[in-house]
Amino acid sequence: MLTKPFSQTDKTLLLQHGPSALLQLAQRRGGRLHKLLSGTGIFEQDLTHPSARCTHKDWLTLIGHCEQLQSPELPFLLANSMLNNPHCALSQSLSVAQHLQQSLQQLQYFKHHLFPGLFAQLHQFEHTVMIVLKPSVTLGQQQSFMLNLAISFIVNLIKHQLGCTKALRILLKQDSPTHPQHFTAQWQCQIQFSEDFDALYIPLALWQQPFKGYQPERFKQYRLACFQLNKQLPAQPGLLELLQRYIAKTLPAALSLEQAANLLQLSSSSLKRLLQQHNTHFAALVDDVRRDKACLLLLQGELSNRQLAQQLGYSDEHNFRRAFKRWTGMLPSSVKALSY
Repeated sequence: MLTKPFSQTDKTLLLQHGPSALLQLAQRRGGRLHKLLSGTGIFEQDLTHPSARCTHKDWLTLIGHCEQLQSPELPFLLANSMLNNPHCALSQSLSVAQHLQQSLQQLQYFKHHLFPGLFAQLHQFEHTVMIVLKPSVTLGQQQSFMLNLAISFIVNLIKHQLGCTKALRILLKQDSPTHPQHFTAQWQCQIQFSEDFDALYIPLALWQQPFKGYQPERFKQYRLACFQLNKQLPAQPGLLELLQRYIAKTLPAALSLEQAANLLQLSSSSLKRLLQQHNTHFAALVDDVRRDKACLLLLQGELSNRQLAQQLGYSDEHNFRRAFKRWTGMLPSSVKALSY
């Protein structure tokens, strides 16, 4: 049975899993509650109700209002508040996991409890694990905030449990911000802007390093609570996530719009219309998946341009080189020489 795609207008987020904490932080910085809630379906009386929910659209609107306060530290502070949230079983479970691998697998499985608009792809190399974060639905002007929030959440988890984040490396697509000191002060690791991915590199040595707070019985209890919450907040992959997974699975064959629409049990015109609402089109998604896979393959080993072209579904290496230059401004040979 096909899972219903995640919708921005579904009530998919508990207020106590993030919105309430953001409002408190914003109010401390001079934000007026009625203005912060303006244009959302969130009411003041909902904020203390343990089961009150909001739509993802309202969440993004609220973030937009809070960003107008010109407080660039907000996503970092919110991440710490969400990680230590006593009302969130998922957050509580992460700190009592056995190690980082188990903790992040838990976060990946139940990520819709905290980050319904994002999805993660994990790639393991010889010495590192790379976590690539991508929007599962359109996030508009709040995309950088959401990505910085999710990365901060993971970085804080590592800092609290393993004590140090200097060995991490973070890549961000966004240009260098006006206040880069907020990033370096909070993350305390190497940060690179204007990159091809929004990603976090974690040394493999940290992957199974024991957590100081490991409590197996409590982890099981919190995990059971997360499964129970799934009855109210079922996992629903976003449209962009679903399509990118279908496209990647089909490569090197090219998935057509018509085939993708059929997989989603939609008409081609309906899928086109939905993609327009996400400010994209099908060919752009295919291009993004090919670009991401090309960059990852270049990181993973010494493949020739001909082999890369074959794996990505290009007729010859010339077309692949031309596409790669359009994506990155560089030739594949230049990327091979870079040290990630």
